Amino acid sequence: MRGDSSRALKLCSCPAICTKVIIMPRPAKHKAVASSMPEPNKMIPNGVPERLPSETLLDPASLVARCMMRRMLASLDGVHPPIGSPGSMVLVRLPSVEWAELARKAWSDFLYNGVEGGEGDLGGAFWRGPWIAFVRSENGGQHRGRREDGDNAVADAMWTGLSVVGFSPDASWLPRDLVDFADHRLDFGPLTAADIAEAAYMLAGHRPASILTDAEAAAATPRILRLCRRPDQMADDYIGRLRSMLAPLLVLPDAAIGTPDSPRSTPTLDRLHGMDELVEWGMGLARDLEAYRKGEIAWAAVDSGCLVSGPPGCGKTLFARALAATCGVPLIIGGYGLWHSTGGTHQGDLFKAMRRSFADAKDQAPAILFIDEIDSFSDRATLRHEWASWEIQIVNQLLSEIDGVSGLEGVVILGCCNHPHKLDAALTRAGRLGRHIRVGLPDTAGLERILREHLGADLGEVSLSGLALMAAGSSGADCEMYVRSARQIARQAGRQLQLEDLEAVLGGAGMTDAETWIAAIHESGHVVATLQLMPGTLDAVSLRSTARGSGGVVLGTPAGPWLSADTLHRRLVCILAGRAAEELSFRAPFSGSGGPAASDLAQATLLAVSGCSAYGFDSEAGLLWIGLADAQTLPDILAADSSLAVRVRRMLDKAYHDALELLAKRMSALQALASALVQRRALDGKEAAAIAEAHPASAAEGGQE
Repeated sequence: MRGDSSRALKLCSCPAICTKVIIMPRPAKHKAVASSMPEPNKMIPNGVPERLPSETLLDPASLVARCMMRRMLASLDGVHPPIGSPGSMVLVRLPSVEWAELARKAWSDFLYNGVEGGEGDLGGAFWRGPWIAFVRSENGGQHRGRREDGDNAVADAMWTGLSVVGFSPDASWLPRDLVDFADHRLDFGPLTAADIAEAAYMLAGHRPASILTDAEAAAATPRILRLCRRPDQMADDYIGRLRSMLAPLLVLPDAAIGTPDSPRSTPTLDRLHGMDELVEWGMGLARDLEAYRKGEIAWAAVDSGCLVSGPPGCGKTLFARALAATCGVPLIIGGYGLWHSTGGTHQGDLFKAMRRSFADAKDQAPAILFIDEIDSFSDRATLRHEWASWEIQIVNQLLSEIDGVSGLEGVVILGCCNHPHKLDAALTRAGRLGRHIRVGLPDTAGLERILREHLGADLGEVSLSGLALMAAGSSGADCEMYVRSARQIARQAGRQLQLEDLEAVLGGAGMTDAETWIAAIHESGHVVATLQLMPGTLDAVSLRSTARGSGGVVLGTPAGPWLSADTLHRRLVCILAGRAAEELSFRAPFSGSGGPAASDLAQATLLAVSGCSAYGFDSEAGLLWIGLADAQTLPDILAADSSLAVRVRRMLDKAYHDALELLAKRMSALQALASALVQRRALDGKEAAAIAEAHPASAAEGGQE
């Protein structure tokens, strides 16, 4: 025994997530306690005790957690050693840290008749009683003890006949010995529609007429489950509130499976749109693999390494699935996070998982090995922290495995990422991932085809060109969400899907009339400046209110890949013209131009800094190259060189002055475009240009240029 049970427990006060040991006080006679406990694995009928505490009846999250625990334990009859028996070690993987305390309480109720205990940390030595729980919590501080101290606690528990269970979304927060030698590894989740329906029944006393989908249920959190609860609530009202609150969260990851008529269900390259260059490369690979199988070409002739980059939701993972299906080969999926989450937390465990994926690809060749989020691997040239050597070894191992594959036939390596500039140069050289294809957001033609794919047989005779225009700036994942939300509207109304349902989803819902007018003025400012300074590049403008907080979007085709100092200045004027339009129209700008890294002010600053630090457009710095800035490095670059910050501000001030001057001469066009946007919500480039041309600059506005 280490420590004194009468000693007060001191918990960390830091608000960060911590690991805690739930310390179960042991009465004087252990055998008496054991006799009062239910036998391990003995289930309470229906997973609910005859009498629930009153606070549990009022808490839907606790009820759902009990349903999840019942389902998890129901599949474990006959396992050895029995769950909860003396000397057993169990890992329970949580969907998220929010479920930690709920899972611990449900475990206590099911296996130990609700016996609770005190709390300590990894170094705690005060535990007594039948079991110990290591819990990753939301509200505590960092674990004070070392993992070695946690290992000592686990070892002491084993030889004294206690049970140990760890609750955490990831193993790195648990004692290493518990992770490596657990008798059982259980999954507390994912949350299902049946779990929530059962909880709604317990809350209301009757069953709901309709239930959520499993995809909707999986997005629910304890917080959302509680936010939707009302006193004296009917079951259907509770389910309806959940459905409405979850709808904005259901932007599924690329790997998610959609509805039966969705391209996610049966993905092939011919069903993918808005990524023409990538699809063309994939079709060529399919032809080459077929020729390779027939012996018509050697493996050296196959383009067997490609990097795909693009913004979130543009379909990179979906492309990998479609490529494998079209080529008729297995798809093996790996990645830093996936390899790190298997086994324990040692570097050797990650290496084993990595080698296993590469070995599987070789064994199943011809095959495609897809390395997801490959930018999670560090660039060795930029590592400066104390764990640099650890990260360097991981990158070295990845390069070694790729080179091993290149020595064998039949394996195509496909990497995907959002930030290709963060990759180690050795990864993207010829012979590894030498080909790089960038995927952007689809244009309006691509959006129309994507919407048609997700709609399937619905609205088959209806033109979708107007919807595609309203969806300007959306990703493929966004389009899937729009269709899903529109189908929910139709389903709740008890009818078939109508065009108006999609228009309601895409029509900027959520903005007041005043906010809509501000957004219209802002976007029209961008449009007027673009038409004047970069003619022929405007594709579309939309007032679609996005989940990212944008009140609208302007799409344009870049004039070319090369920038001059003059072109850079014109782009700055176009970016800042939205704010200038607000100032001219309302006598003061609003906050919409600023905020996150995707905002107008952030993008203008980034472009100006790049002009000075990387493009040689700064007369004072000359040809000195400091580095190409990005959202992460921008603050550091400006903080490190105050004179650079002054010159960048001068560039931005000049561009903003020119934007104000340009728009002041074209207020009639600005107002006309804004009015058209409010009425129609979206305009294509030709329509916007026609409106602007019909309202030329007048003498009162400053005259013609």
